[in-house]
Amino acid sequence: MSIYLQRSLLLPEIQLKENTPGGIRIMGVITVLWGGLLFVLGAGILAMPPEAKKDVIQQLGGDNPAILTPMGIVFLLIGFILTFNANLSFRFLREWTRRNEGQGEE
Repeated sequence: MSIYLQRSLLLPEIQLKENTPGGIRIMGVITVLWGGLLFVLGAGILAMPPEAKKDVIQQLGGDNPAILTPMGIVFLLIGFILTFNANLSFRFLREWTRRNEGQGEE
């Protein structure tokens, strides 16, 4: 999440730059897509049958198919963290937008 957005929410007298909300939206969408991809990849790795894991490891030149399970868990965690962070940023951006619209009416 943008540190400038946090500052602006905590101290309303500090204004955001004009392009910051748009940048947060663009980066948030990219982050959600990337996090979703990692999450699906991690779930796919964990859902693989043991025979498929052995085949994948053999094709990669390894000898221990058990390494795929922790890899899948790490992908799941990173994907979840990225999408959670982007959703928090979107929520705080909505809050900031709501506050600014309220100030504009006064």
